[in-house]
Amino acid sequence: MDHKKSSGFSNTTFLRQPARVLIIEAMPPWWSKTRSVLCDALDNFLTLVCSLKGPCRLPFLSVFAISSQQECLLPFVRVRGNLPRLLSCVEALRAIPSEGVTTELASVGEMLRQTVLDGQRQFNQYRKFSGVDIQTNISVEVTVVTSRPGKGMVCLLKNVLKDDDLDPINGFLVVQLSSQVEWGQDGLPPQEPPQACSADNLVLVDLHLVDSSVFALEGVFKNWLQEYGVDSEHIHLVLPSPRGSPGPVCIKCDMRERVISPGSLPLNPSEKPESLCDVMSVSQVPRRMRAIKALYKAGVCQSVLYGLPLVVIPTACWRLNWDEIETNQHRFQALNRTLQDQGQVLLLQVGPTDGDSDLCSFYFLYPSPSLAMLLKPVVCRELFMPGAYSEPMREPPPEAMQVIMDCLSQIKEKEVLSPCSLNSNLYQHLRSILVTKLHYPLGPSTMLPAIQTYQRQPPESAVATANSQSHQAHQLGMYSKVKSNVAPEPPSLQRTLENSRSAPLRPPTPLRPHRRALTFVRRSSSCSSGHQASAPAPQEGSDKDGTVTLAEH
Repeated sequence: MDHKKSSGFSNTTFLRQPARVLIIEAMPPWWSKTRSVLCDALDNFLTLVCSLKGPCRLPFLSVFAISSQQECLLPFVRVRGNLPRLLSCVEALRAIPSEGVTTELASVGEMLRQTVLDGQRQFNQYRKFSGVDIQTNISVEVTVVTSRPGKGMVCLLKNVLKDDDLDPINGFLVVQLSSQVEWGQDGLPPQEPPQACSADNLVLVDLHLVDSSVFALEGVFKNWLQEYGVDSEHIHLVLPSPRGSPGPVCIKCDMRERVISPGSLPLNPSEKPESLCDVMSVSQVPRRMRAIKALYKAGVCQSVLYGLPLVVIPTACWRLNWDEIETNQHRFQALNRTLQDQGQVLLLQVGPTDGDSDLCSFYFLYPSPSLAMLLKPVVCRELFMPGAYSEPMREPPPEAMQVIMDCLSQIKEKEVLSPCSLNSNLYQHLRSILVTKLHYPLGPSTMLPAIQTYQRQPPESAVATANSQSHQAHQLGMYSKVKSNVAPEPPSLQRTLENSRSAPLRPPTPLRPHRRALTFVRRSSSCSSGHQASAPAPQEGSDKDGTVTLAEH
């Protein structure tokens, strides 16, 4: 199956993903505090990205480390299919010692510049000599992970790279880890004054401050998996035209993923719950969902939910007796009413308990006013895609507020939405697909060459034409509505059948068996009258007309 079709991505998605250069500052005394966290996060991320199906989100990766000297741990390599080599790079990163002498900032800047230029040179050589099909417009982005003050590293990068040709490097990102080691303590170097950046410096460097935790660093790496194509906007939100405006209002937007779909991972159906068959157990044993937390509805973000919601009702299994069914139904009603009165939802866990390494999944159970509850799958931390979406929204200008309010005032309002009022023309679409497959199993474009070949065939003889038409009819038969197992008739027989079909219907003439006529010949009596007449064999040469002669004695 095509991964692009199965994962829901178009043919133009993730075509402009940049190659990545990861530079890690592994210098004492901060490396001893951040080494395990950084290596664990990188190990988890590389395992995840190598397991993803569908379009390639991270095409190429190179890893450098800066300690007492510059070291290339992983030259540029294609990420997909190279998990053992990537994990060996992480193990080499763990082996870098955490003891040593603190390096001056000037030496760090020179090693940082040399590392960036080496990464640029490696990518150009890899694109030229590896034989791998790399798009010419692909860019490279550099990420620097450090425990030093981020603003100083930003100015340091800009100053040491301002005179270099950095093509095809498109941007830089400095990730500052907020370690527990503080600057200026006893035995640690004091905070170095930030360098001044020149105004004409065109090097683009961003700064992110993250916690020194595995989850926070995984979020930094997972941002590489977002779609970076900026050739066109993703969607257009069209609102009705406001009063006094000739056309509608169009708001252009881009989309970002919040969850990595479990369908893009090599999991069992029960481990990626997206339908009833996935949730139900294969062994006919009911799946145990343990309630582990009760949360208020206002504290549940809808972006952490995925998959298809399922309706939960009290069981009507015939194996249970009536008293058990009635007691179970009363408890179900009590749970539904209690959750609804308190405005809470239940967090359910399916799978092993704490301390077990087996895979588990989570669900939210929502109450409702009816005798039913709603079950929704919840994303786990491994599939969560972080992003800066929780920042408070600034107040928009009054002019924009007035335009949007005029647009929304022309949209019909409803208190309750019924899905029966929404028609997607799904039946017509499915019917057209099935009819197309029935007529043209190999595609609609395969019908035209066969028809043209059939029309160009020159008539040579009756037998040759009949054989050629029979062969072409066999080719056309595979595109017809019903396949025939009988060979087509020659053209002469076809014309005869067509004439017989156009003639008026007559009752069938009964078939008569062919019999020879009998002729009696009288002869003189040469024997006594008591003898009976016998039928001699017919004489040869006297029955050319089919007449049998019998002599009478």
